[in-house]
Amino acid sequence: MNSPSKVTTDHLRRSAYLYVRQSTLRQVHENCESTARQYDLKRRAQALGWTSEQIVVIDEDLGMSGATAAAERVNEFETSGARI
Repeated sequence: MNSPSKVTTDHLRRSAYLYVRQSTLRQVHENCESTARQYDLKRRAQALGWTSEQIVVIDEDLGMSGATAAAERVNEFETSGARI
């Protein structure tokens, strides 16, 4: 597939945010491939031109239910949103 990239230099001037998510510890342990694929998106971002330092991985609530982590996620996204 040799389609032109939609990523522009304007995009590459900003940080790339990667949100890794599994709702329960059981999912983390049973769906290892899914979690690994989510982390592999960092390599994809690097292949598209972002440097490792520009890629922010958000995984603090990995394995937490939405109800448990909701307030924490809101705070993290508010902080991230301010940076964007």
